[in-house]
Amino acid sequence: MTELTYSEWRVATLAAGGHTNRAIAKRLHITVSTVEQHLTRVYRKLGVGRRADLIGHEALV
Repeated sequence: MTELTYSEWRVATLAAGGHTNRAIAKRLHITVSTVEQHLTRVYRKLGVGRRADLIGHEALV
């Protein structure tokens, strides 16, 4: 498994916690597009297909 970058991990953790892309962007002071790009890379790296699959994932603990 490829490790997540710190930025990817932060976005994924917030997404797994139920935050919307817009809320994540606002909280981290990044654009919604950047959030989407991070999540796309996270899904690929972790081999998951959707946001719900992030909940409880070992890479985010």
